[in-house]
Amino acid sequence: MPSEDKVEERMLSRLRDTRMGKLFLHKKFAHYTWIGIFISILNIFLLWLLIDNFHIPTVISSTLVIAGTFVLRYVLFDSFKIL
Repeated sequence: MPSEDKVEERMLSRLRDTRMGKLFLHKKFAHYTWIGIFISILNIFLLWLLIDNFHIPTVISSTLVIAGTFVLRYVLFDSFKIL
């Protein structure tokens, strides 16, 4: 009976051989994922901060936050060579 390590290793190698596996196991995809999560959380936090705490109108706050995180996303993608 094969050990669990060999079974997991065989399954991982099969996943690497598939087209979707190559995409999802690529280092750029990991960076793309964590940057997306970071930007989403940052959007929520900054909107809460500007609207609820600083009482800046929603339209202005949303415009500032979305524009700022759009530029930040580009800078992060560029620095991690995702683009």
